[in-house]
Amino acid sequence: MVIGSIKKAVAELLIAVGVLSLTAGAIVSVTRRALFYPEAFADRLAASLADPRVAAFVADRMADAVIKQNPDLTAFRPLIVGAARGAVSSAAFQALARTAARTAHAGLFSEGGRSVIVSVPDVGVLLRSALTTANPALAEKVPSRVQGVVASMGGSQIDRTVIRLWQVSRRSQWLAGGLGLGGVLLILTGTLLASNLRHAMVRLGLDLLVAGLVLLLLAPTGRALAAMLPHDDLAKAAAAGLWDAFTGSLWTWAYVLCGIGLVFCAAGLSLIERFDPRRSALRVIAWLETPAESTQGRLLRSAACLAVGGFAMVWPSRAASLAVVLVGGALAFVGLREVFELAVRAVPEVDSHAPSRAAATSAGLRALVVVGLAAAFVAGIAWFGRPPPPVIRPDSGTCNGAAELCGRRLDEVVFPATHNAMSSADIQDWLFPQQEKGIPAQLQDGIRGLLFDVHYGIPVEGRVKTDLDSESGSREKLEKAVGREGVDAAMRIRDRFAGKEEGKRALYLCHGFCELGATPLVKALRQTHEFLVQNPGEVLIFVIEDYVSPEDLAATFAESGLDGLVYRGPAAPPWPSLREMIDTRQLVLVLIESGRPGVSWIHPAFEVMQETPYSFKQPADLSCAANRGGTEGSLFLMNNWIDTTPNPRPSNAAIVNAYEALVARARRCEVERGKLPTVVAVDFYRTGELFRAGRALNGLPTASAE
Repeated sequence: MVIGSIKKAVAELLIAVGVLSLTAGAIVSVTRRALFYPEAFADRLAASLADPRVAAFVADRMADAVIKQNPDLTAFRPLIVGAARGAVSSAAFQALARTAARTAHAGLFSEGGRSVIVSVPDVGVLLRSALTTANPALAEKVPSRVQGVVASMGGSQIDRTVIRLWQVSRRSQWLAGGLGLGGVLLILTGTLLASNLRHAMVRLGLDLLVAGLVLLLLAPTGRALAAMLPHDDLAKAAAAGLWDAFTGSLWTWAYVLCGIGLVFCAAGLSLIERFDPRRSALRVIAWLETPAESTQGRLLRSAACLAVGGFAMVWPSRAASLAVVLVGGALAFVGLREVFELAVRAVPEVDSHAPSRAAATSAGLRALVVVGLAAAFVAGIAWFGRPPPPVIRPDSGTCNGAAELCGRRLDEVVFPATHNAMSSADIQDWLFPQQEKGIPAQLQDGIRGLLFDVHYGIPVEGRVKTDLDSESGSREKLEKAVGREGVDAAMRIRDRFAGKEEGKRALYLCHGFCELGATPLVKALRQTHEFLVQNPGEVLIFVIEDYVSPEDLAATFAESGLDGLVYRGPAAPPWPSLREMIDTRQLVLVLIESGRPGVSWIHPAFEVMQETPYSFKQPADLSCAANRGGTEGSLFLMNNWIDTTPNPRPSNAAIVNAYEALVARARRCEVERGKLPTVVAVDFYRTGELFRAGRALNGLPTASAE
């Protein structure tokens, strides 16, 4: 008798400790996945911005940052906060926040990292965009380079505790798995050690139900504690929102444990007695109505009633939700119990006068059927409650306009491009334009490759004079670019410049001569930067005909803010996928034709890229012969325009930019060069069907032109 009691106590202890270990493993697993993995941490932080509480907090801090940079905007603070709240919840802002969080996480959890601020650059761009419709004048006053603070870690005692916990977790990566596996082994051992399998299953089910309920209560309890830490109301609400974003997996674990607990309770009770829901309900009511005989029992009943009643009064909505969950669990239990009883009845009963061995065999068979059915239910619950696999996180749902392109490497994607992209008809006083619209419109329309020239220029009398003294170009080279007529026109304009210089030398987008048309490079790069901030799922390729030093070019990129979005990896196979470039916010591959060294992320074009010839006099001349770059480059530029320098003709573009012509030539070049063009560059990109052809070459569905 004593041995049996000890055995029963040990079995119940092993089951209880096993369930406790399993629950602790679940908590450690959720913590590790949420906080200590850079991708998961960044995902959860970005997802939390969709929570109105977090968005309100971040918008408030963004408004503070804007006003700090421009105090004259203080009067407009409510309008700025409103615009910021909408911007914070946008896919573009979440993409920025995800990258910032990933970087901050690496800094915080590095060997030397102890303090970090998760800040999102370029929120000024999104704020100005959000304000443009409501108040364009105010939008212009918002600084473009606002740093919006999302969160900070490392300064407080709590943050230092988190870091220490992470160090323990890093050194004990087996902890979550060990607790989980150890818990399962302890549960199995306790169940096998028990003298009565049916009672052991019921005990296991009850322990799992309690563990699941603890996890269910841990989420709101932790949320309440997190909201108590900050001082101001907005921060309290944001802390609660962050808790929900980072601990959402606890609910899944809670439901898994409760579900498995219900299965084992129903399975064990089906072998003990028939289930009468009414009698069970009456027992609960009787326990509530009838005072317990012992003082301990009465105190337990009193504490339970006070806890439930107090919880319902303080958090009525949560109490109602919990009540619904409990009712749902009770109904699920009734259904499970019915299934198990039907399974038990399916096993033929043995007559009471039959030998004890036959009765034992029948009982064992029933138990085996119930255990097998319970195992199937448990496996199903565990399968549906398993942690979700890593998913592709589309910032806008697409990469360069199509979800199908996200997994492709850069050299496997066709980029529609514009030749002399800066030379556009919508810029006043630009002579000999080669595109209908300027760079901002080109990007909005779908151009993803920009070929442009950069020169030194000096502002003089409302125009720009090419600083020929700083360039090594000869007259022959200039005539090749703009033709003899273009050079003569440029020189006549230069001869009329009699006034003094109106500004310092800077970098300009010009074609041969800035006298024929010029756009400040920093302006075009800022416009590109704004486009990429607002459209985080796009990747661009720049091919720059450069007459300036790489250092000056890099300085202008930095001035525009675009240097924070350039591709900084090796310019060689294996190229990253578009998704990888987007996730790391390296959205612009920069190539220069001169190939001059000096800046690590500015790459020599014709060491990276091969191309076709570019001086064709009539459509029949278009060939796929090797030109600059030979045949070795991993990227391939197909130049597709008719050269009528200095006067480009849209009528020619209508012929060579036609859908059939573009696709046929690209396929011919693919056969001849063994590579599909990466960049398809044209004049007058709106003439013809460049974008439809690009989709076809990328293997995407196309629609006939209307």
